[in-house]
Amino acid sequence: MYRIVSLFLFATVILGTIIVITSENWFIIWVGLELSTLALVPILTSTFTPRNVEATVKYFLIQALSAALLLNSTLIQAWLTGSWSILTPMNDLSFILLVIALAFKLGIAPCHFWFPDVLQGLPFNQGLIVSTWQKIAPLIILFQVTQISASSLVVIIGLLSTLIGGWGGLNQTQTRKILAFSSIGNMGWIIVTSVYSYNAALAMLLIYLTINTCLFLTFQFSNILTLGHLNSATQASPINTLIIILSILSLGGLPPLTGFTMKFYSLYCLVNNGFYLPSAILITGSLLSLFFYLRIAFNASLILFPQHIINLTSWRNSNGLTPLPLQTWAISILFILGTISTPLVLSLSLFL
Repeated sequence: MYRIVSLFLFATVILGTIIVITSENWFIIWVGLELSTLALVPILTSTFTPRNVEATVKYFLIQALSAALLLNSTLIQAWLTGSWSILTPMNDLSFILLVIALAFKLGIAPCHFWFPDVLQGLPFNQGLIVSTWQKIAPLIILFQVTQISASSLVVIIGLLSTLIGGWGGLNQTQTRKILAFSSIGNMGWIIVTSVYSYNAALAMLLIYLTINTCLFLTFQFSNILTLGHLNSATQASPINTLIIILSILSLGGLPPLTGFTMKFYSLYCLVNNGFYLPSAILITGSLLSLFFYLRIAFNASLILFPQHIINLTSWRNSNGLTPLPLQTWAISILFILGTISTPLVLSLSLFL
């Protein structure tokens, strides 16, 4: 694909998200979502392989279904209330259709079945866009709607996503599928938190995007497709492996990393409002996720997979240390922002 075409498509994806975030008209919001989706499809097919094309077709069909549901929801809302404003409280039918449409777009339970397969079929750089940037606009819509409409359905979907995200990742060995189920589980945390604390949900979303970007880039540069590749990656670049371990543990919510701070603050908001059962379900889902997070960290740090001596590679030159490439510096900055910036996160969540 020509560079100018790629730049135009990426700019269109960004423009679509900006339109959604800044608009209060349902029709303009729908146009922004579809503008972003249609611009992303050619980007996903830039590496033309059978598996890539299959994943792109699945993604397009799911997004087309969610677009139809979203448009029907807004049409029913406009017909019953006479208003296209997102600030108008929604009736039950429109709200249910809207939540289902956004669940398909976000790849969360019970509409998550397509997300792991699509992410597995895409390269890391394209999967990064699907699992991070493309989730911003639907989440912002969901945040706004839950502030003015009934939120019990959103809480149920969020709790279910947390459990399915933790349960589905237990038997996975492919890193992209592990990241997919991790995304489902973390989306559940963010959605449930948004019902009770809008600022905390935004801070959690920011930290999730940063850590996920760091992990995707590290896996791509180290070419880690399965858990069995972690050992060779450790010997090739211990710095990247350290970043993977700490980022994974931050997603799992282990102290004193930033992921723990955000989950602790989320639980504090829930318990402080008397929602003990949702808090218990979130903790259960987080414990399930923590099992495969720890497995990744354990494989990367302790277990040596069988291999021949001739396959071992050195991560430094004989004359001294190897200069760190530019991508390693970029990943390191994302790692610092996403895993050990606890004071910044506390400031965002408490004072916004």
